[in-house]
Amino acid sequence: MLRLQNRLFPLLRHDSASPLHASTLTTLHRHLSAAASSSDGSPFSVEDYLTTTCGLTRAQTLKASRFLSHLKSPSNPDAVRDFLSDVGLSSSDIASVVAADPRFLCSSVDETLAPRVAKLLDLGLSPSNIARLILIAAPAVRSCDVASRLQFWIPLFGSFDDFIQAVSGGALGGGALLRRDIDMVVKPNVELLLKCGLTVRDLAKTGLSGTWALVCKPDKLKELVARAEELGVQRGSGQFMYALATVSCVNREKIAARMELLKKTLGCSDGVVQIAIVRHPSILRASEDNLRSTVEFLVTKVGLEPEYIVRRPALISYSLNARLVPRYIVMKILQGKGLLSSDYCSIVVAKETYFVSRFIDHYKESVPELADVYAAARAGKIPSHLQP
Repeated sequence: MLRLQNRLFPLLRHDSASPLHASTLTTLHRHLSAAASSSDGSPFSVEDYLTTTCGLTRAQTLKASRFLSHLKSPSNPDAVRDFLSDVGLSSSDIASVVAADPRFLCSSVDETLAPRVAKLLDLGLSPSNIARLILIAAPAVRSCDVASRLQFWIPLFGSFDDFIQAVSGGALGGGALLRRDIDMVVKPNVELLLKCGLTVRDLAKTGLSGTWALVCKPDKLKELVARAEELGVQRGSGQFMYALATVSCVNREKIAARMELLKKTLGCSDGVVQIAIVRHPSILRASEDNLRSTVEFLVTKVGLEPEYIVRRPALISYSLNARLVPRYIVMKILQGKGLLSSDYCSIVVAKETYFVSRFIDHYKESVPELADVYAAARAGKIPSHLQP
């Protein structure tokens, strides 16, 4: 009992209203019960424990059990699960943590989890914030001093919530951002990005997991910055972050092939294509097939001049099936009834809510079938007589 009290003592200094404090006696009771149950002589099965006690699916259990084959007793896993429950994680949350990071069950509550949670509380995080952090970044909480790293990251992102959003998905899921070497990797990258006129918040706007730029090898980031400049996009311009995101996922050969395709389909020179790329480098993320079909549609069906498209390259970035074609059909129907004089570009670039309000709902009495036609077109079901 004394050992368990000492293990959780760092948490007891915080507000007595905290769920962590209020549940301490319950925790002690559960830990003693777990210790007693592990001595009944029955063999311990990791697979059964993961499925029955932790609530993992069969597939999750098969994957997780490979990391826990050395466990001979439920004592430590039970202690970890009880600790997570006291922090504020639900049973389903705990199952998610275990499925994502099975080794978390092997953590020492005394030497690792309790001290780290105490430091997070000292940092000013609420129990609910700590629970969120564990849920999405369990490997980091298990493997490093996350509090000291958060002291660096939170000011950089602006808030804990913004940081959590960045850690939540993409290639940096599981808290990889928290495990990168701050001095050797992150700080040099931040310095270079600032020289490019970019901030962490800018990277988040790229539509990719922009924080990759913070944690890749510094030499790699320097190479990508140089490649972004090769596209003709200047550092400090509003499009540089999109150019950087583009070269991070498209190699030189594919970029060259896509630029050549644009030159042929638009019937223009290298210099003219470069204008389009500088204005909207993200169009190079599209596959060659998508680029070809989109440009052909805009030129042959909609009737736009290549020069017009080059000056408005965002048109090429929209989905052909989900946006360009359905909105074209709506435009043609309204024009056919003499109800519309807007040009195609203004219709395409409109946000979805505005488009529906202005071009669908506004005409629901005069063209009541328009909403159904638009919905069908977005689903790929276009009547033959409306095929563009």
